[in-house]
Amino acid sequence: MTNSLKGFYRAEFETARKKARGVVLLQDGQIRGGDSTFAYIGSYTQEGVTVSGSVRGVRHANIHRPDHVSVFGIDPVEVVFDGVAKDGYVSIEGVARETPSLSLRGLLTRIGD
Repeated sequence: MTNSLKGFYRAEFETARKKARGVVLLQDGQIRGGDSTFAYIGSYTQEGVTVSGSVRGVRHANIHRPDHVSVFGIDPVEVVFDGVAKDGYVSIEGVARETPSLSLRGLLTRIGD
C-alpha cells in the first residue's frame, strides 16, 4: 500500500461524552467530509507514518436535539490532532481548542481512492 493518505475514509470519533461516525476525503493536505449533522473542514501534514493537523466541525443541519451534538458537546468545534497512518488506517488523538481537557480518539479506515 502506498504511503499517501489520499483517499476516502470512514471516520469514527470518540470522547468521554459521545461517539460519532462520518466520512472524510483526504487529498493534498486537505480534509473534507461530514456526517448527518456536521461538516468537517481542515488540513493535515504527513511525514512518514506521522500525521498531524486540525479539523473544524461546523453544524450544517438545523437539528438541535441532545442526540445531534458534537462529540465535545459544543459547536462549532476545532480539533488539533496527531496520529499514525499505516496500511489504510489512520489512528489519531486530539483535543478541541474550546475544551482542552476533553481528549478525542479517532480511527479513519480507507474505503476508496
